[in-house]
Amino acid sequence: SFNFTTRRVKIVWEQIRSGWDEKKNTVLASGDVPDVFIGWGITDSDIAAFINVFMPLNSLIESYAPNITRMFNEQPDVKALATAVDGNIYGLPSIIPHRPNSFNIHSINRVWLDELGLDTPTTFDEYYNVLKAFKEQDPNKNNKQDEIPFDWAPERGLFTAMSMIGAYGNYAEDFSGEWTTAKDGKFVFLPVTEDYKKLVSYLHKLYSEGLINQEVFTQDYSQFQAKSKDPDYEIVGSTMGWSLEDRFGPVYAKDYEVLLPLAAEKGIKPIWPAHPPRTKYLTNKAQITTKNKNPEITMKWLDGFYTEEMSALGYYGSLDICVKKEGDKYIVLPPQDGMGADEWKWTNALVDAGLMYVSPELDKRIIAPASITERLEHDALYAPYFPKEEDILPILKFSKDDMDELSIIKTDIFKMVDIKWAQWIIEGNIEAEWDSYLNQLESMGLSRMKEIYQKYYDEYLGK
Repeated sequence: SFNFTTRRVKIVWEQIRSGWDEKKNTVLASGDVPDVFIGWGITDSDIAAFINVFMPLNSLIESYAPNITRMFNEQPDVKALATAVDGNIYGLPSIIPHRPNSFNIHSINRVWLDELGLDTPTTFDEYYNVLKAFKEQDPNKNNKQDEIPFDWAPERGLFTAMSMIGAYGNYAEDFSGEWTTAKDGKFVFLPVTEDYKKLVSYLHKLYSEGLINQEVFTQDYSQFQAKSKDPDYEIVGSTMGWSLEDRFGPVYAKDYEVLLPLAAEKGIKPIWPAHPPRTKYLTNKAQITTKNKNPEITMKWLDGFYTEEMSALGYYGSLDICVKKEGDKYIVLPPQDGMGADEWKWTNALVDAGLMYVSPELDKRIIAPASITERLEHDALYAPYFPKEEDILPILKFSKDDMDELSIIKTDIFKMVDIKWAQWIIEGNIEAEWDSYLNQLESMGLSRMKEIYQKYYDEYLGK
C-alpha cells in the first residue's frame, strides 16, 4: 500500500495482484469493503448480486462530476452502457485511446516461411502443412526440435484459437470471454454449433501431431508470453495476441507478420472477430461503496481522472517520463529499460483498467508510438473480414433476477465447456461424444440461457 495527499484528501491504496476472483464474493458478502474500487475487479454480476454494497452514482455525477457529465453528453452510447436495467449507474466507464476494432491478431513467423521456401497459408490445410514444416525442418537453425509451431493464450480469454471459428464463414466471437455471438437477429452460443465441432476436430489434428504447444492448457499467461520472447532463439512459429510487439517484444517482432484469416477450405470467405464498442468503451472502472462516508468528495476526486491531461497520462503514464506535453498535443515517449511500448505503458499506467475520457478529438492529439499505429494498420488489414454490424452481439444489460439466474446456469455450463474444449483438442473423440455433450448442457439450462439472452437482444433490436 502507499499513500498520497491531493487537495487534503488522503488516499490509501491497496493493490490486489492475484487471487481476487477467489475471494471477491467473501469480501463483498462480509461488507468489509473499501470506500471505492478502481480497475477490473467488479462486474455487472457482482453489482447485481451485492446491490446493497454499491452506491448509485447518478446524482453524484450530476452534482460533482463535470468531466464525466461532459463525457456522457458528448458520448451518450457510453452512458447507456454504464446504466443498469434499474436506471442507475453503479460503475464509472472509460473511453480509451487508439483502439482497433478487433482484440486479436493471428501472427506467423515471416523469416521461417522464407527460410523454408513456404508461401503464407490461406486455408486450414495450408496452415497444417506450414506448421508441420515448422516442427520438422528446424527453421530457427539451432539443431534442436524446440520449435512450437502454434500457441495461444490459456483459458477462455481473448487470444485463443476460438477466433478461428470464422474460418467457416458463419460466426465471429464477441470477445466477452463467453464465446457468444449473433447471427441474423439470433443469439448464438458458439460451443454448441457445428462450426465449433469442426474447429475442435481440426485443432485436435494439430495437437495430436505436436503442432500446438503441448502446454497450451496448463501454462499461465506469463509463461505464454515468455515462450514467444525466449532470450536465445525464436521458438514460436504462429500465435494469437494483441500485437506483434506485445507478443514478441521489440527484438523479435520485426520477424513476424499478420496472418490474415484462414478459410477452412478454398471458396469460403472467412470472418474475423471485431467488436468496436467492447474495444473502446470500458465499463465498471470504479464503484463507490455504501460504506463510504464522503461520497461527494470521492466523486470529485474520481472526476479528476477524466480531465484531458489525466486521461492521456492515465493510459500511457506519467508526464515527462512516458508522455511529453507540447502545446495541445500529448506525445507518447519511447519506452525505457529495453521494454516494448505495450509493456512500458502497463508498467507505468492503469491503461485499460483506468478512468479516462479520450474523446475522438483528443485521440487525434495524443501522438502514439509506432507500435500503436502499427496495430491500427494491422486492424485495417482485417477490416474486410469483420462481421456485419448486425452480426455483432451488443453488450446487453440484464435485470438482477435474470443475471442471478444466468450466473447459476453459466457456472455449470462453462465448467463443462472448458473441460471439453481442452479434452477434445488433446484426446479427440468429439464426434462420438457430441450428442451426450449437448444433452448435458441442456440439462444444465442451455435453452433457458439462450432464452434470456434472446429476450434482451430482442429488446435491444426493438422487437
